[in-house]
Amino acid sequence: MIALPRFDQLQPRERLMAAVSAVVLVVVVLDRLVLSPWARHGKTVQQEIRRMEEALVNHDRLLTRRDHVTGELTRYQRYFRPVVADDLQTAALLKDVEDLAGQSHVTLGEIKPIGVETDAGAKHYTLEVRFQCTLDEWVEFVYRLETAPALYHVVRGGLSTNPNHEHTDRLEGYLRVISATMAAIGGETPAKTGGAHAAGHP
Repeated sequence: MIALPRFDQLQPRERLMAAVSAVVLVVVVLDRLVLSPWARHGKTVQQEIRRMEEALVNHDRLLTRRDHVTGELTRYQRYFRPVVADDLQTAALLKDVEDLAGQSHVTLGEIKPIGVETDAGAKHYTLEVRFQCTLDEWVEFVYRLETAPALYHVVRGGLSTNPNHEHTDRLEGYLRVISATMAAIGGETPAKTGGAHAAGHP
């Protein structure tokens, strides 16, 4: 067994080297046992934090997209209409045009259903509307029709003056509009209940 000299027996130079060696040894031990594990743990924590931040950004993006899709569905949900019998659909459209005319301050004269045309994918309900209005009311009425849930398409229209009317700014208006709805799938026809003029129109 090798006998190491005691520290007090060493020369000053040897004492200095021994002290430095001891300090280096302690530093190495601390690095291996304490500092390196903490550094690795800190790096792992940073990586986990970065991964969580990326996941949070991705989830936030998904939530934003979900809110956008939900808003769009809510916005367009009002355009979906169930398939009903032609007379019930016509009556609903007549009532709808009456409401839109009232909102536009248009004085209705007559709303007359022209007929129903069916193609491969939809049914087209045609209405003829006669009314009195000012030019501004005409513009508002047409705008309300074309942006209504029934998505009316104005295929014909016109304005003319009425020399016998006491209000010279009142015009005679005429519109022919079409509202389309999806045809029944599989050729099924809903049962008819009530007449075509259930809304009280002649």
